[in-house]
Amino acid sequence: MGQESHFFKREEWLFLFIAARICVNLFDTTKAQPMASWKLILKEALRPPLPGPVAHAKMLPDNAPEFSWNHDKSKGIQSSVLILLYPYEDRILIPFIQRPVYPGYHSGQISLPGGKCEDVDSSYWETALRETREELGIDTDEVEYLGQLSRIYIDRSNFFVNPQVGFLKYTPQFNPDPKEVAEVLKADITELATQPRLTDTMLHPTGIPVEMPYFNAGGKHIWGATAMIICELIQTLNTKYPAWINALHSCSGHTSPESL
Repeated sequence: MGQESHFFKREEWLFLFIAARICVNLFDTTKAQPMASWKLILKEALRPPLPGPVAHAKMLPDNAPEFSWNHDKSKGIQSSVLILLYPYEDRILIPFIQRPVYPGYHSGQISLPGGKCEDVDSSYWETALRETREELGIDTDEVEYLGQLSRIYIDRSNFFVNPQVGFLKYTPQFNPDPKEVAEVLKADITELATQPRLTDTMLHPTGIPVEMPYFNAGGKHIWGATAMIICELIQTLNTKYPAWINALHSCSGHTSPESL
């Protein structure tokens, strides 16, 4: 028992040591990155097995009544979204988009950039990049593929969402398409990961009020499938590399402002 506990402490300290050695390189793009890097840690964390439905369930309301829109899943639409991680000052941010108000399923909602797969797309990754270019108006040539999370089925719209995770080594300049994006929200990944469980009262499709879990991003609510996706990313990192938040925080403490 004592030896097992000692082993896990050593593993955690080893991760912190590696992260501290490479944190300058994470933010300073003028330096060559070492073989062991934060991106590689993310890639390893995103390898199967993933928590999938166990993580998704954390962002569902407790004791919600069973309900189905009775869609034919065999005719479900494949889609893809991108979790784009990028550095800003001493933090790692994720951009979210708030949809304009329009007659449709996703009117006014906050989501990750993405959309349905088209014939021109060779993969879910290509779909995510194309939709990100169109919605956020950024160049995606330098976005590096890190991995993917578990597929989510959205019953209301009959969509299958395939979340992709990518890294951009610099802070992008967003030029959102006003037809698709009302506002771009940027959230710190560590702030999302350390929030307490937040809920707000919403009407279930059955008309019954339920307490819906959400993430707070600058006063805006991230809930539903988008919250499930972010929850799985956070749970994956917490489970496989418990010290990842401390490692990122140590970067800001040991890296000079000039090199961030």
